[in-house]
This record gives sequence, structure tokens and C-alpha cells, in this order.
Amino acid sequence: MESQSSGTYATAPITAPLPPNTPASAVNILATLEKAVECLPVLPDASDADEIAVFSANIPTDLAKEEAWEYLDPILNHFLGFGKTAESIYDKLRGGERGLPAMVRYLKEFVGQYQIDGALLEGKIQRLVNIIQTQCVAMTRSKYTHL
Repeated sequence: MESQSSGTYATAPITAPLPPNTPASAVNILATLEKAVECLPVLPDASDADEIAVFSANIPTDLAKEEAWEYLDPILNHFLGFGKTAESIYDKLRGGERGLPAMVRYLKEFVGQYQIDGALLEGKIQRLVNIIQTQCVAMTRSKYTHL
């Protein structure tokens, strides 16, 4: 299955390192997400109108640590949503500067800045990882069945 878009790979460099104060529980879940994103095929570039583009903004730097999760949680819920199907979430995934690489960078910076516990992220991020991995497996199978 080939993309008909002129998008870039979702694997555009995700250069933001994890800040040193990132909780260990969050390091693994974010590394899992980053690795999953690297397997994706070409995705259309995100535009400002795409839901995922919200993660291309700078993280807020003026939140109280106790308020940080209450800020991030609704953003993740809006994108990954309660009751949204895996297919509808996958259809919203985009690459480029405002896409998945931006989301990973945003989460790394936010989680490090506010020391968000990985247990809070795990369910949402693992769902996204599962959706990405399912698509990667399907794409690989499709590639080899068409040879």
C-alpha cells in the first residue's frame, strides 16, 4: 500500500532528548512511543488544521506542577478520545513538523518539565502505540503479500 500524499516519513528526527528530571516511569513509555513512530510509513504532513498539530506548540512553562497533568490530560483525551475507534485515531496521525514527531517532542518536554508520572500516561500512550504497531504489522504483511 503506497501513500498518495507527498508527506514525509513520520520518522522525521525526534531530536528532543528527555530532560534529566524525567521520571523513570515515563522514560520507558515515551521510548516505546518513539520506537513505534519510527516504524510508520510515509504519512501526510500535518497542517495547522489537523488535531495533532496542537502538539507542535511550545509547552507552557508557567503551570504549577500540581496542575500540569490537568492541563495535559484533556489534550490527550481530545486526540485519543474516549470511545474513538483505533481506525479513527490512526486516520488522524500525520507526519512532518506538526505531526507525530512534534507530539513525541512535546510529550518529552512536558513530562520532563513537570515530572509527570508515567503511570498517568501509560494507558493513553500504550493505546496509541498499539494502534501504530497494528498498522505497521498490517503494512508489512500487505507489502509481502503483493510480491
